[in-house]
Amino acid sequence: MKVLSNWRSVRLWETQVERDLHRNYSLRTHGILIGSFTLLLMWCVSALQMHLLHVDSLAVRYFLTLGIGYLGYLLVLRWWAKRLVEGRTLDVDLDAPDVEFGGGRGGGSGSGSHGHVNLGDGGGGGGVGGGDGGLSDMAGGALEVAGSADEGAIIVVPIVAVFLICVAVVLGAGSLVLLYFSWDALLAVAIEIAFSYVSARAAVRVAREGWLMAAVRLTWKPLLGAVICAVALGALLDRFMPQVNSLPEAVRVLTKTH
Repeated sequence: MKVLSNWRSVRLWETQVERDLHRNYSLRTHGILIGSFTLLLMWCVSALQMHLLHVDSLAVRYFLTLGIGYLGYLLVLRWWAKRLVEGRTLDVDLDAPDVEFGGGRGGGSGSGSHGHVNLGDGGGGGGVGGGDGGLSDMAGGALEVAGSADEGAIIVVPIVAVFLICVAVVLGAGSLVLLYFSWDALLAVAIEIAFSYVSARAAVRVAREGWLMAAVRLTWKPLLGAVICAVALGALLDRFMPQVNSLPEAVRVLTKTH
């Protein structure tokens, strides 16, 4: 019977629990199953908002879907980790004191007092007439440049929008994979639950961060990335493709257009 009496012995106990979990279970497979279930839950929430609640804004729909999906993920993670811990034998007694664990630029200045302006070769009225012709040519050229800029903007803006949509999709998908398919959070929550079982059996109070804080600590960064990318994607689709109701529909529209 092992007795835990200091911080080092607690760390050794955690290492033993982690080794047992890795030996008895394929945590990567469990992480894939949890992630697949969470994505299925999110798909159901999104379909419910689109078909029954008639939420037209994709940004709002994606934000709500990710929020509800994350809450469901935490609940499933807690239940799943508890099942894993209950499947192994914890033969560790605890005799420890309370331990705290943390866990634009201007161009007018160029023409100074030394500059010379020549409005024409002749004097009097001939010079004025040449100046009027030059001003007319400059005005016409400015109008042509403005027209070309408008035509270029009509072409460039949709291309930039499509590029931003693709970037948001890629980054958002990567964040979701890191968030829901990683087994690090499952392992941390399982260790916290196992420690709570041992502490309760030994009737000793040891301060720890708890399973919820452990899960949030390991998942809040990819969650934030996924929320930012999803809301940005929804806002872009709402702005440039208001006729679509989902991302697959937007992809179909883009493939038909191009």
